[in-house]
Amino acid sequence: MSTSVPSRVAPQPLYGWSADGKNSAEISSDIRQTRYRLESDIRALRAKLTPRQLIPPVIATGVIAGLSYLIRRIRRRRR
Repeated sequence: MSTSVPSRVAPQPLYGWSADGKNSAEISSDIRQTRYRLESDIRALRAKLTPRQLIPPVIATGVIAGLSYLIRRIRRRRR
């Protein structure tokens, strides 16, 4: 006893979006919603990464780099 699978059945995608069974108005609405979501995500990321908020990590990185440079020079002189 075996069952056959119709040849027209397409495998369902494991991720992403599918337009199967949607009319053009629904697809257009989905595209608009996706654009709005992406724009909102980008705005949120830009707000998080303003230059004012990046200054402390940049200063800390510079101080660490300067200290490591000085430590290396001091060690080389002692050898």
